[in-house]
Formats: sequence, structure tokens, C-alpha cells
Amino acid sequence: MTNVGTSQVSTTDNSADHVMTRLEAIHQQIAALKVRCEAAAEVGETSSPDPNVKMVPIFNLGNRPLDSLCSDGDVKRRSSQIIKTLSERGAQRLLGSMASPSLADAIAGLYDSHPNFTLAVDHVLGEEILARQCGGALAGLRLLLHGGAGVGKSDYALTLAKLLGVPCEVISLSSAQAAAYLGGSEEYWSNSQPGIVWKRLVQGTHANPIIILDEIDKVSNNWGDPLGALYQMLEPKTAVIFRDKSVPWLPIDTRYCSWVATANNVEAIHPAIRSRFTEIEVTSPTEDALANLVQRLYSSLLEEFSLSDRLAKELTDVQTKALIGGSVRDAKRILRSAIAQALRHGKTEITVLAAVQQATGNRMGFV
Repeated sequence: MTNVGTSQVSTTDNSADHVMTRLEAIHQQIAALKVRCEAAAEVGETSSPDPNVKMVPIFNLGNRPLDSLCSDGDVKRRSSQIIKTLSERGAQRLLGSMASPSLADAIAGLYDSHPNFTLAVDHVLGEEILARQCGGALAGLRLLLHGGAGVGKSDYALTLAKLLGVPCEVISLSSAQAAAYLGGSEEYWSNSQPGIVWKRLVQGTHANPIIILDEIDKVSNNWGDPLGALYQMLEPKTAVIFRDKSVPWLPIDTRYCSWVATANNVEAIHPAIRSRFTEIEVTSPTEDALANLVQRLYSSLLEEFSLSDRLAKELTDVQTKALIGGSVRDAKRILRSAIAQALRHGKTEITVLAAVQQATGNRMGFV
């Protein structure tokens, strides 16, 4: 009789475990669907989210704090709230920018829009073909773009992020004052907060956002080392178990994040950080490339304001020559103003004031 009773209890326990496992699976499916819907809403999609887009786990909620290891009530309550949030959102995140011929074609367009970034485009296309070979996504880029001011480093990084269709986070390191911004603040602080990477991954929708580290050579160490967390996140083997200081009990997988850093002087960057990037020097584009760029700026403004059938489709040689004397910021501002004035006065051609062009002074680059 005893053996029979034990068998019955065991069978009941197994059945209960099966039900709990099934319920947990359903809960995870619902959480993943919510993430897909959030991602679709971010880009303005009106149709149902594509169920074929791959998702990957970025954490394991089995790793949670033990009450016996912490006596601070505030920390306990905060950890409980974090666990609740993690449970509601689930561990699955979208893996965007799946490698494909169409993605490669889009990236190749950077040869025309950013003609002085040939080596950078070559590198990204090389990573895309490798990812396609494995049936994966374009993720885990580690690019350090360096060169003089105004050659287009930040603009290239932002354009690349837009082409890949993944979230983008820009961190201006020239103004970063605390190491906590990237890696989180210590758990025991009363105002402890996770870092920007933890927030982007856990509270976001994608496992492979692009994070732009703007002016990494100008980082200030007055408040600790703002780049300290990068030593782990830029190393593939350790990136899979990155621990934010604010949530040290939960390792998250940051290996899919793509990093694009910009700098004017790479010699000012710590060698251990530089060694984790692929360095590419960027020089100023040629005058012919600048002329083509100015024309594309003008064409894009005509398209933006639906003026392709109202104003002249191309700039004159004189207008082009005047515009390439300044920066892209100057060119955009001058063209926008000239278009506005042409509309005000009912003209079919814009007027570019020579005096304004001469005042810009510098050879045109990017911002």
C-alpha cells in the first residue's frame, strides 16, 4: 500500500509540474508577442507583427537575488519590482537587420551617400555576408571611426543605424560625467539606476541595437571611468554575461549590440579599448563627391516638401561651387532657407547668396 501511495503522489507532482511548465511557456509566448507589437508600433507598422522575425533570450530569470544575502529593505523591494518587470516583459528580444541581399544593397548605397567611408562600408558588407552565410543577423559590429572634425563620422553612424532598421542610442561621451551612465550605479545607492545598455536591452524591443559612442576620445575621467563597462561588453566572450552594477544578480547578453565609436584623435583612447574595435580612418571627400552630396541634399529637400515638380530639379554649377565651401550643416540650412524664399516669392529656382557661402569659410564636411 505504501508503494502505491508514493507512486500516486509522484504522478500528481509530475502532473502539476507539467501544468506549471505549460503555463510558463504560454506566459513567455504572450510576453514575446507584446515585444513584437511594441517593435511594430515603434516603426509605425499597422499590420500584425511578423512572427518569422527571429527572437533571442537576453537573460535568464532563474538568476535572481537570494533574500538571505541582503538585509536592506529598499534593495529587496527594488529587486522585487525589477523581477516583476522582467517577468512581464519576458527574456525574448527581436534580432533585427537579418542578413539578406536586400540589406546588402541598402548598405551599399552608403558608397554614394558617404563616398569617403569606402573602407567602413566594405567592412560592414563583409560582416553582412558572413552573417548571411550563417543565416543570422548583422549584429555585434565594433567600429571606431576616426578623422578630422566634419568628415561625417556621426552622420555615417546614424545613417547606418537607419538602414539596419534597429534602435539607436547616441551617447555623447564629451559630456558623460559618470561611469554609471553605461554600466549602472551601485545597487546599494538609494537612487541606484541601471545603465543605458541595460535599459535599452531589457526595457527595449531588440537584442541588437546600435550604440554610437560619439567623441570617445574626449571622455572625462573626473567621475570615475565612463568606459569601464566597455571592457566587458566589447569582448564577445564576456559580453554574454554582462552585469549592470545596479542589477548585479542578473547577467544579460550584450553580444548582439553593435558599437560605433567616433574620434578625432585615437591616440587619446586607452589601448585596451582601441584593441576591441576595428579602426577605420576617414578623410575628407573629394570635390566631385562633395558636389554630388550637395545635389543629393537638395533633391532630398525637394522630396521632403513635395516640390520636385515646382522647383528646378538640379543645382547650377555656381550654386554647387558656393555650397561646397562650408559644412553640411551650412549647406542644409542655406538650401532650406533658399527653398523657403523661392516659395514665398513664387519662383521656380532658388537663389543662393554668395555672401552667405563666403561666410562659412571651411571646406564642406559632415556633422
